[in-house]
Amino acid sequence: MDRLNYISSEKYFEGIIVDVNDCAITIDFKGRLGELKVPRRMVISNYEIKIGQEVGFMMSYPEVLEPGIDIDYVDNIKRKSCK
Repeated sequence: MDRLNYISSEKYFEGIIVDVNDCAITIDFKGRLGELKVPRRMVISNYEIKIGQEVGFMMSYPEVLEPGIDIDYVDNIKRKSCK
């Protein structure tokens, strides 16, 4: 957290669950803001998780920490896309 230049600015977002599998769920943000895929273990719910359910959460905007790239991650992405 010491690497961030901007103060955290959490905002409330809502979305709809559009995909559920054993490992993760995919949330489609309301307002055409895109999608977010998160591990199921990070989802708080008193109900069985189902496609079409509405979710709400607090989130801040991502901040790029440095101009350089992590070459190991880039190489792994390229390897996976060649399969």
